[in-house]
Amino acid sequence: MSTNLLRIIPTDPDWTPSERAAGDALAALRDLAPAASETVAVRHDEVTFLDQGTNFEAVRCPVCGAELDVDWWHEAMEAAHRGRFADLAAVVPCCGVRASLNELDYDWPAGFARFVLEARDPGRQGPTDEELARVTAALGHPVRVIWAHY
Repeated sequence: MSTNLLRIIPTDPDWTPSERAAGDALAALRDLAPAASETVAVRHDEVTFLDQGTNFEAVRCPVCGAELDVDWWHEAMEAAHRGRFADLAAVVPCCGVRASLNELDYDWPAGFARFVLEARDPGRQGPTDEELARVTAALGHPVRVIWAHY
């Protein structure tokens, strides 16, 4: 059986909210995904990669837009993982610019975070801009939306 996950993460991988802000943001997530089978707020001890599952299509350079070779990306991810994702910097092969793995253009979106809001099988698309603004305001930090399918 397949699962769809709506994940909302801070744009800064190391940033984590206060307990109150996390609770307020979780309440906002529950409001926007009332049909979800589960909604949780998760704190990780270290930065974690939050992927898009089978929604993965490509990774592009954030500077020139070139599609990056998946083997290069895997090697860059392995190197960052060995350092427990403390340093996400990599030199992209297309234009030689130093960029964060978190800033790569993932198609579908993915990202790195220590904190994640997650709704399992939310039964809808979205969130709308207004709903996302509510979560962002509750959290107190800009966010990124990740749709994962497994």
